[in-house]
Amino acid sequence: MKWIKLFIPILVIAMIFSGCSFRLASSVDELIAPVAPAGDNADVQNALDSYCKGSFSLKTPVGGEYTTSYIFYDIDTDGQDEAIAFYEPASNLGTINMAVIDKVDNQWSVISNVVGDGSDIYSVNFADLTGDGLVEFIVLWDVISNSSNHVLSVYSQEKESGDSLERIGKEITTNDYIVVDIDNDGINEVMMFTIDAGDSIVAFANLYSYSNGSSKLISRTKLDGHIISYKNIISETVNGNVYVYADAINLNGSQMHTEVIYWSKTYDSIISPFYNYSTGVTKNTIRNTMLTSRDINQDGYVEIPLDATISGLPQDIEAVNWKQYKGSVLDHVSYSIAVQRDDYQIIIPDKYFDKISVTYDSDNSTLTIYDKNEKVIFSIISVLKAHYDENSAIFSDYVQIMNNSGYIYLAKINEDSDMKLTIDELKAMIKSYKGE
Repeated sequence: MKWIKLFIPILVIAMIFSGCSFRLASSVDELIAPVAPAGDNADVQNALDSYCKGSFSLKTPVGGEYTTSYIFYDIDTDGQDEAIAFYEPASNLGTINMAVIDKVDNQWSVISNVVGDGSDIYSVNFADLTGDGLVEFIVLWDVISNSSNHVLSVYSQEKESGDSLERIGKEITTNDYIVVDIDNDGINEVMMFTIDAGDSIVAFANLYSYSNGSSKLISRTKLDGHIISYKNIISETVNGNVYVYADAINLNGSQMHTEVIYWSKTYDSIISPFYNYSTGVTKNTIRNTMLTSRDINQDGYVEIPLDATISGLPQDIEAVNWKQYKGSVLDHVSYSIAVQRDDYQIIIPDKYFDKISVTYDSDNSTLTIYDKNEKVIFSIISVLKAHYDENSAIFSDYVQIMNNSGYIYLAKINEDSDMKLTIDELKAMIKSYKGE
């Protein structure tokens, strides 16, 4: 019962200092006060305080590029950033508002306010979808907490002053999206990814246009629906053609696949060449590795990670075959050995890949690569930055080759192995697992 005796005084103190607006935080995140703007932008919070005329809780987007309490972005292209804030008024709990705060005559004030389409905010982004030179606000609202689906709303600025926002079209339920000019008409579209529930297991890529001041579905293609959600969506332009790569987590949670989507002039529509309409499955890009598509070798093109095979590979290590989409086929580009738990991978030259063996010491986070004669080629050890001491005798034979994601990566090379490498070459070969 000791915990009850401790909890009651804490509860009483919280109620005394919080007044009528007191409520227990529903998560750890709510116990952490959002960081307020500082310096020249310190009055942004005062402007929101003045506008609300009552207590409110700031809400921070949990996804997307912008994940701060106050988001600064030049929405009207005047060379000065405006501020965007999401908040829940105490007078209307469960409703999230979006406020746009601008500095006019050296005074910050709320110039526009939108009542949201959900009870929480997932993400916000900005892009010109109408072709008028002003960005639209693309907001993902959450209606159900921790759901993989969100409600997407697009808000357009009033063209003359930009002092008001109006929603374009209706809100649309989606899992994820990407802004892309996939048909090369000079105006961005929004490609939304949905996963249908119920008896039919199918997903769709839906292409919406907002160019005429309204939302219009202009094209769609079926996708493999045997998935939990989309993990990563990116695009590239090759020879004037735009390709979208959507990495999805499969229903078993331990596999992924990638959908490739592009605009077909023949069909005047977006198509997904690897989706099989007979089976409802995309199998060409299915894999056990949970890596996402990216430009792995900095050649300017996106590569898709697929499974590779090395005999006797340790359980914690993945062998990856990176392939590039080229006109309906996947061409091999490079191989890598990936260590997910230490957040890195190492590119292995093709001529050595089928001749190496791999060990991994999980206790010391040490990866060792051997040549065909079982000679050590190199070893890599990952050390938490908080535990790293460059003067330690443990690391005296190692050289730092990467500093990333809270880790220091150290390497040691054997010059007598078949695979002749230098430290500089190894520095070029090591990559972050996540690709950040």
